[in-house]
Amino acid sequence: MQFPMRDEMTEDQVAANVAAQLVPGKYYRFAPPIMATAVPVGGPNVCKLEECEFDRGWYIGLVNGNHVFQGKPVNDERIIPTPPGYQDVPNLNEILEQLRDSYFHVLFIDGSQAVLDTDQGHH
Repeated sequence: MQFPMRDEMTEDQVAANVAAQLVPGKYYRFAPPIMATAVPVGGPNVCKLEECEFDRGWYIGLVNGNHVFQGKPVNDERIIPTPPGYQDVPNLNEILEQLRDSYFHVLFIDGSQAVLDTDQGHH
Protein backbone atom coordinates (compact mmCIF):
# COMPACT_ATOMS: atom_id res chain seq x y z
CA MET A 1 0.00 0.00 0.00
CA GLN A 2 1.34 3.44 -0.90
CA PHE A 3 1.02 6.40 1.45
CA PRO A 4 2.58 9.40 -0.33
CA MET A 5 1.47 11.77 2.44
CA ARG A 6 3.72 9.90 4.91
CA ASP A 7 6.70 10.43 2.60
CA GLU A 8 6.14 14.21 2.72
CA MET A 9 5.97 14.46 6.53
CA THR A 10 8.35 16.80 8.36
CA GLU A 11 10.45 15.52 11.26
CA ASP A 12 8.06 17.25 13.70
CA GLN A 13 5.08 15.53 12.08
CA VAL A 14 6.81 12.14 12.26
CA ALA A 15 7.56 12.74 15.96
CA ALA A 16 3.96 13.84 16.65
CA ASN A 17 2.56 10.79 14.85
CA VAL A 18 4.77 8.33 16.74
CA ALA A 19 4.06 10.14 20.03
CA ALA A 20 0.31 9.45 19.77
CA GLN A 21 -0.15 7.02 22.67
CA LEU A 22 -3.01 4.67 21.78
CA VAL A 23 -3.86 1.33 23.36
CA PRO A 24 -4.28 -1.61 20.95
CA GLY A 25 -7.62 -3.38 21.28
CA LYS A 26 -9.56 -0.25 22.29
CA TYR A 27 -12.15 1.83 20.42
CA TYR A 28 -11.37 5.49 19.75
CA ARG A 29 -13.50 8.39 18.52
CA PHE A 30 -11.99 10.84 16.04
CA ALA A 31 -12.60 14.52 16.74
CA PRO A 32 -13.24 15.76 14.12
CA PRO A 33 -14.03 12.71 11.91
CA ILE A 34 -11.19 11.78 9.57
CA MET A 35 -10.87 10.94 5.88
CA ALA A 36 -8.72 7.87 5.30
CA THR A 37 -7.78 5.38 2.61
CA ALA A 38 -9.79 2.30 3.55
CA VAL A 39 -9.73 -1.37 2.62
CA PRO A 40 -13.32 -2.70 2.87
CA VAL A 41 -13.75 -6.31 4.03
CA GLY A 42 -17.12 -6.84 2.31
CA GLY A 43 -19.49 -5.54 -0.32
CA PRO A 44 -19.13 -4.96 -4.04
CA ASN A 45 -15.66 -3.34 -3.79
CA VAL A 46 -14.12 -5.73 -1.27
CA CYS A 47 -10.38 -4.99 -0.78
CA LYS A 48 -10.50 -2.11 -3.29
CA LEU A 49 -8.94 1.02 -1.79
CA GLU A 50 -11.42 3.85 -1.29
CA GLU A 51 -11.51 7.17 0.55
CA CYS A 52 -13.93 7.00 3.47
CA GLU A 53 -14.83 9.11 6.49
CA PHE A 54 -14.57 7.57 9.95
CA ASP A 55 -15.69 8.91 13.32
CA ARG A 56 -14.71 5.79 15.30
CA GLY A 57 -12.25 2.91 15.02
CA TRP A 58 -10.84 -0.10 16.86
CA TYR A 59 -7.10 0.40 17.24
CA ILE A 60 -4.93 -2.45 15.95
CA GLY A 61 -1.54 -0.84 16.46
CA LEU A 62 1.33 1.17 14.99
CA VAL A 63 2.55 -0.59 11.85
CA ASN A 64 5.39 0.88 9.77
CA GLY A 65 4.69 4.35 11.15
CA ASN A 66 0.93 4.17 10.48
CA HIS A 67 -1.75 3.88 13.14
CA VAL A 68 -3.98 1.02 11.90
CA PHE A 69 -7.68 0.85 12.76
CA GLN A 70 -10.75 -1.21 11.90
CA GLY A 71 -14.15 0.46 11.69
CA LYS A 72 -17.27 1.27 9.73
CA PRO A 73 -17.33 4.29 7.42
CA VAL A 74 -19.68 7.15 8.33
CA ASN A 75 -22.93 7.13 6.32
CA ASP A 76 -22.02 3.84 4.60
CA GLU A 77 -24.45 3.51 1.68
CA ARG A 78 -23.05 0.25 0.28
CA ILE A 79 -25.42 -2.60 -0.45
CA ILE A 80 -23.76 -5.67 1.08
CA PRO A 81 -24.90 -8.80 -0.81
CA THR A 82 -25.57 -12.01 1.11
CA PRO A 83 -22.53 -14.28 0.75
CA PRO A 84 -23.25 -17.60 -1.01
CA GLY A 85 -24.43 -20.22 1.47
CA TYR A 86 -25.47 -17.68 4.12
CA GLN A 87 -29.09 -17.18 3.02
CA ASP A 88 -30.58 -19.15 5.92
CA VAL A 89 -28.25 -18.37 8.82
CA PRO A 90 -30.11 -16.96 11.85
CA ASN A 91 -27.63 -14.07 12.37
CA LEU A 92 -27.48 -12.90 8.72
CA ASN A 93 -28.03 -9.21 9.61
CA GLU A 94 -25.15 -9.35 12.11
CA ILE A 95 -22.85 -10.92 9.50
CA LEU A 96 -23.82 -8.36 6.85
CA GLU A 97 -23.15 -5.54 9.35
CA GLN A 98 -19.68 -6.97 10.09
CA LEU A 99 -18.95 -6.90 6.35
CA ARG A 100 -19.26 -3.08 6.52
CA ASP A 101 -15.94 -2.95 8.40
CA SER A 102 -12.86 -1.52 6.76
CA TYR A 103 -9.22 -1.38 7.74
CA PHE A 104 -7.68 2.09 7.56
CA HIS A 105 -4.50 3.96 8.47
CA VAL A 106 -4.32 7.28 10.30
CA LEU A 107 -1.40 9.69 10.64
CA PHE A 108 -1.76 11.89 13.72
CA ILE A 109 0.17 14.94 12.54
CA ASP A 110 -2.39 17.72 13.11
CA GLY A 111 -6.12 18.14 12.92
CA SER A 112 -8.06 15.21 14.32
CA GLN A 113 -7.47 13.73 17.76
CA ALA A 114 -8.19 10.14 18.84
CA VAL A 115 -10.13 10.06 22.10
CA LEU A 116 -10.72 6.82 24.01
CA ASP A 117 -14.39 5.93 23.43
CA THR A 118 -16.42 5.64 26.64
CA ASP A 119 -18.44 2.91 24.85
CA GLN A 120 -16.04 0.04 24.16
CA GLY A 121 -18.76 -2.13 22.54
CA HIS A 122 -18.63 -3.16 18.88
CA HIS A 123 -21.33 -1.53 16.76
